[in-house]
Amino acid sequence: MPRVFRKQIFCCTTEGEGKCATKGGNEVLLKFREEVKARGLTDILVTKVGCTGQHATGPTVIIHPDGLWYQRVTPDDVPEIIEKHILGGQPVERLINPEMRVKAD
Repeated sequence: MPRVFRKQIFCCTTEGEGKCATKGGNEVLLKFREEVKARGLTDILVTKVGCTGQHATGPTVIIHPDGLWYQRVTPDDVPEIIEKHILGGQPVERLINPEMRVKAD
């Protein structure tokens, strides 16, 4: 039987000067994985993703299928994103990248 996920969290971990990894993207990815595991959220998949083209506003986190892009995410922001957005359905407004969004049907 295939695994079915309710949401997927993409964390940019692109290496290079001024890119997400140098701004803490790998730490954000690890914190999301830690939080998801600690809370037993087996229907949430946390995935590293390559360049999103948002170097100036990284680390970038994208929540799918919501089409929501977060900017300048730190490991300290992760519990709030999990609690408010993933579990509560309310985006963390202060972290939303206003320039990026996937149009919902």
